[in-house]
Parts: sequence; structure tokens; C-alpha cells
Amino acid sequence: MTEKEFKFQYALGALSEDALESIAEKSTSKYILTTLSKNDIWYIRGHVAENPNTPVKVLTNLSNDKDWFIRKLIAQHPNTPVEVLTKLAEDEEWRVKFWVTKALIDKGIIV
Repeated sequence: MTEKEFKFQYALGALSEDALESIAEKSTSKYILTTLSKNDIWYIRGHVAENPNTPVKVLTNLSNDKDWFIRKLIAQHPNTPVEVLTKLAEDEEWRVKFWVTKALIDKGIIV
């Protein structure tokens, strides 16, 4: 699906949740991933958070998501900057902190 097709269909609300989920998993378009990162459905944002093509700016924005599961996925993403991980280390959710610690160990930041 091209960006133009996506913009049109998304604006019309013509894409099902299943279609949005699939697009979020497979898209390489920064525009599409950025758009879907703001979707109201948590698992669509989750697929954006897991997508290896998600831009760092989107990962940074999603690190503030209200859903702890999304923040956990950001902690697990290999492209999440150390600054974002450091901020997530203060998260109220222990599962987010656990994955931040693992990510920082994997990056050699802590031993």
C-alpha cells in the first residue's frame, strides 16, 4: 500500500483493525508508522513499537505512552536511544524497568 492510498483510506476510516495491525507490522514508511503510533488502539501502537523500521522520534514519543506494555516494547526495541532507556528506568511499572535493565546490559552500558 502506498502512502497516498494509506492516507486516503485511513482518513475515510476504511481500514479494519486487522488491516491496521498488518500495516503497522510490515510498513517501512516513516509517515505510516508515525501516523499509526498515534492510533487509539493499544495493540496497533504496539506493532509500531515492535517494527524495526520505526523512527527513533516515534520510539521516543511512544516511550511516554499511557500503556505500560507499549513502554515495555520501547525498552525492548534495539533502536531505542540510551537517553530514552535512562528515562524509562524510572518508570513506575516494574516490567518496564526489567526490560530497560536488560537492554542496558545488552548495550554494555551496565554490567
